[in-house]
Amino acid sequence: METKTNGSSLSKALNMLNHVCTSPVPLRFAELVDLSELPKATAHRQLNTLLEHGLVRFDEHSQAYYPGYGLLTLAHRTWANLDIRDVAASPMRGLWAATQETIHLAVLDDGEVIYIDKLESPKSLRLYSAVGKKGPAYCTGVGKAILAFLPNEKQQAAIASQSFFRHTEHTLDSPEALQIELDTIKVSGISLDLEEHEMGIKCAAATIFNALNEPVAAISVTAPSFRVDDDTFIEMQSQVKAAADDISKRLGACN
Repeated sequence: METKTNGSSLSKALNMLNHVCTSPVPLRFAELVDLSELPKATAHRQLNTLLEHGLVRFDEHSQAYYPGYGLLTLAHRTWANLDIRDVAASPMRGLWAATQETIHLAVLDDGEVIYIDKLESPKSLRLYSAVGKKGPAYCTGVGKAILAFLPNEKQQAAIASQSFFRHTEHTLDSPEALQIELDTIKVSGISLDLEEHEMGIKCAAATIFNALNEPVAAISVTAPSFRVDDDTFIEMQSQVKAAADDISKRLGACN
């Protein structure tokens, strides 16, 4: 009986919190009583509990209730403790199932990308990448996807840290060339690696954003050039962008 009572009390408090947070205008006590359909004494008790925990706040002037700043603290801690690999797992599997090609998830670290997850193509394909391995940002789809959306100061520092070693004849070999491509990516939302890091390998990538709309990772689909005609590659770009948007939404980003 105690568990049931506590559960019922929690449900009432959460319902009250939902009314406060979702109302287009601040609500007064009488309005909350009507919406929650609770007795006044119960509604008052639930609101006091929410006030004590900082989840709602009461304005003396308007005599109305507002979302509390404690919600921001909870949200910050939630986002900080999220493992992006867990959040990205389902969209990655969906992208893999749709394309049957290799899927990468990567983050940026000191101007380089680190591959933090990978789903191998069921078809024959040998790639440089491996989970935990670092790669250059300036000539990989995932690297350029993240670089493109960095704040200007961080972006310039990252560009300055690149080696611009020519891995293939298609590798971008100067800060100026990279900047032009990053500007293009920022408009299109799609980052391409057209045999820039490995000959015979094409990659389409897109940026993943967090709740502050900061670029925190990128997802890509990679395939050998001989297996990807123009129409297929265009479709892959659309699919990887949709997957990145899905992950971003799960992280709280506002697309």
